[in-house]
Amino acid sequence: MTPLRKDTIATRSLLINTAEKLFAEKGVESTTLFDVFKASGLKNRSALQYHFKDKHGLINAVLNKHSESVAKLRSEMLNELEHRDSHTLYDVIRAIVIPMATQLENPDGGEEFIQLHSQLMVSKQYRELRAQRPEYMEEKIRIMTMIRPFLATEKPVEKMIACSPLFDSLLIHGLARYKDCSDQVSREVYLHTIIQAIVDLLMQPHKVA
Repeated sequence: MTPLRKDTIATRSLLINTAEKLFAEKGVESTTLFDVFKASGLKNRSALQYHFKDKHGLINAVLNKHSESVAKLRSEMLNELEHRDSHTLYDVIRAIVIPMATQLENPDGGEEFIQLHSQLMVSKQYRELRAQRPEYMEEKIRIMTMIRPFLATEKPVEKMIACSPLFDSLLIHGLARYKDCSDQVSREVYLHTIIQAIVDLLMQPHKVA
């Protein structure tokens, strides 16, 4: 494969960074490809189609900018737990939360990345895009396997499926809202609260009244 030229790489990065900012400011559904093109300051309107084909491709490119480092750290933390003699459910959930939370400290669009995830979760038009990403499916299987032994129920799969929407909401929406109270709550306390809330959710008795 022929390496991309430096100016081609620069153009692609500019479009991704511009889209990332606009998605956070205006919302992913309200932002058009023309909005991104106009805000980028580029003259060649076909650059967006050349690099990303369509809006789905652009959204995936923004997610890809951060997802590799998040997945790498999460995999390392889960690997470390698997090599311990023992670990708790809190340890597993912490290994899920912390890698995503590190993006709050990333000055290169980290907060915008989390905001985009939060938007995609409630977007009728784009939420399936997030759920169908390869790393999301691979992580989900591994995480469910590690959580399962801690669930006091004869139907652990049903329990995890039932908890999944709230699990995602506590993680993604919780991180997206941190900025609103960061002047009143330390990050350590805030992240502990998210982790413990997910643990408590999973440990609830699996009973139907």
